[in-house]
Amino acid sequence: MRTKIDDLNPAQKAAIKATEGPVMAIAGAGSGKTNVLTRRIAHLILDLGVPKDQILAITFTNKAANEMKSRIAAQLELSYPQTYGMWVSTFHAMCARILREHIEYLGYDKHFLIIDDDDVTQMIKSIQRDVGLDQKLITPQKLKPHILKLKADPTQLDHYEDSPIKTYLNDVFPRYQKRLKDNNLLDFEDLLILTIKLLKEQKAVQNHYQKLFQYILVDEFQDTNNLQYQLVKLLSNDHHNVFIVGDEDQSIYAFRGANIENIRKFKHDFSDPKIILLEENYRSTNTILKAANQVIKGNKNRIEKHLYSTRGEGEAITLFKGFDHRDEVEYVAESIQKLVRKGYRYQDMAILYRTNNLSRLFEDVFMQRRLPYKIVGNLSFFKRKEIKDIVAYLRLLINPHDSYSFTRVVNEPRRGIGAKTIDVLRDFAASYDLSLYDAIDDDRHPLTKGQISKLKKFKTMIKSLKSALNQVDFNTLIDDLLIESGYKKALEDDDMGDVRFENILELKNMFKENEQSHREHNPETLLTYILEDIALKSQEDEETDPNAVTLMTLHSAKGLEFKAIFIVAAEQGLFPLYRSMDSPREIEEERRLMYVGITRAMDKLFFTNAKQRRHYGEMTSNPDSMFLRDIDDNLMHFEGLARESRVNAKRYKRDAKPTYSFAQRQKTYQANQNNDIKNGDKVKHKVFGEGVVVSVVENQCKIAFSRDYGVKTLMKDHPAIEKVKR
Repeated sequence: MRTKIDDLNPAQKAAIKATEGPVMAIAGAGSGKTNVLTRRIAHLILDLGVPKDQILAITFTNKAANEMKSRIAAQLELSYPQTYGMWVSTFHAMCARILREHIEYLGYDKHFLIIDDDDVTQMIKSIQRDVGLDQKLITPQKLKPHILKLKADPTQLDHYEDSPIKTYLNDVFPRYQKRLKDNNLLDFEDLLILTIKLLKEQKAVQNHYQKLFQYILVDEFQDTNNLQYQLVKLLSNDHHNVFIVGDEDQSIYAFRGANIENIRKFKHDFSDPKIILLEENYRSTNTILKAANQVIKGNKNRIEKHLYSTRGEGEAITLFKGFDHRDEVEYVAESIQKLVRKGYRYQDMAILYRTNNLSRLFEDVFMQRRLPYKIVGNLSFFKRKEIKDIVAYLRLLINPHDSYSFTRVVNEPRRGIGAKTIDVLRDFAASYDLSLYDAIDDDRHPLTKGQISKLKKFKTMIKSLKSALNQVDFNTLIDDLLIESGYKKALEDDDMGDVRFENILELKNMFKENEQSHREHNPETLLTYILEDIALKSQEDEETDPNAVTLMTLHSAKGLEFKAIFIVAAEQGLFPLYRSMDSPREIEEERRLMYVGITRAMDKLFFTNAKQRRHYGEMTSNPDSMFLRDIDDNLMHFEGLARESRVNAKRYKRDAKPTYSFAQRQKTYQANQNNDIKNGDKVKHKVFGEGVVVSVVENQCKIAFSRDYGVKTLMKDHPAIEKVKR
């Protein structure tokens, strides 16, 4: 059996066959890079005879890694479970796997557990409380990024100017590091930092992996940070068979630490790499791609490429400008309804905005119109309280000395063990260098008989569950945990108990699937791996809603595609943001973000904005986004106020019927400009119905509508309001 590549374009074939030495595949949006990556791996295994465990393929999300494994399995005609031993994973999962084998060199136990982002925040909060630091002056959330930054280079603390934050870091950072080590815990930064430390200090371990990984492939290379770049260098051997897939034009995660310079550093550090441009786009029409090319052309010092498609020119891009932000949102809602009548599904469409706060009005209007929608970025399954609680209980079965997990569940559900009891126990444990778990049985503690009785009852329960770990299946273990801990009874008394219990049932399903797939492991080892997988997945939101319009930020849209895309609030100050205006570097990142948004669209692309909008409590008026001016008018169709400012007889058919009732809105708007709405006036709103004006302050009025809608604050000259004549 040989790898099938006849259906690929010449650039894709070249990327697959160039196996020796460093290779840079500059993959434009929608150019089939995952197809290239997976077929390249199949080519190495099937055609060149490379053992599948000698190939390292790294990507950025568990979803992407699973997709790659699934495609590789299809190429190799394997079942999906047969890919488990392959090194196809995220950076963090790869590091966890390496550390699981060798972390004892660094003074940790191999049964370490991983804490997620929320756990980090809670641990910092706990330390601030322990040392008496005011959490209102500097919150744990504000302190956290500084602590994670110091982990990579603790000497950076010397560069902080004397300030409260430096004082806080001096107190919290060393305690945070010690608490992790004492409890055999790793955060996500540790996974990278400790793997780098291991490879640098233990040359035998580094040589082992350099010899093992004959070929290294890295997806989304433009999103790598400095630590991840170091890992790639440390793992590559003398032959430098490193294949990177990246696109500078889609580098949009600088705020997460991604370093766009890594692509340029690769050209320097891996001498004379072969560069292959993947420019044929399989997603979008040429009209959309021309707009994307015109926008991104404004960025300098990039590897130039020109996206094109064989899908034809497609429809013109629509630019709509409303009177105000409400007008803009109503237009988007009406356009979606019209597309649905033409055969589109709600799930075929997405609304993209630069910042999350712009979603609120869309939610209001969509609820009023009963349009189904989902907001990407809601709380992940693995970050829900009930899931984190059960996971903390299970962590204690692996490591009873994990004081963080102990603190989380010792009084969850409530069993009369309050914060003061834990504070006394914690102080005592710290004085005698004990874990909280061990401190319970030490007769020297100052706790009352009632307090110690409750703690010993909790400890007995954990011991009982731990002894059952090797005797029953995971589902039975979780059922016993729910009953013995009182958690199930607490859910029965909770208004949201049914929903939370359903989430726990889904967690049991996950444990059952893992139990069936990994029967070769003993229960304790398997539980360790499952908890590790949960910690890794907790960084991502993997939930889906079958048929709803997707609302999300442009950052969240990376890697997705929709038949119709609405890029809203395309105005100077909102996109690009005000704060980026004075920085050429930040403007370039904003431009890349626009490029990413445009290239999500397959068939239809809409830009919308407003003549005026309420922003942070003030009515503002912004010009069109500078990125819209980069797009040729002959690619555009103009609606609303945009027709007045950008359309002329040559590029717009005067007899064309607009898809939006602009003339009627204009008439209503002009009429209301002259309306003198006063207290007590009756008005009619097109959505809320009839109401009475309760108060008027300057250009705003409060109107009492029916019980269904209550009191609303609106602009008195809003086009949706009509004064009822007496």
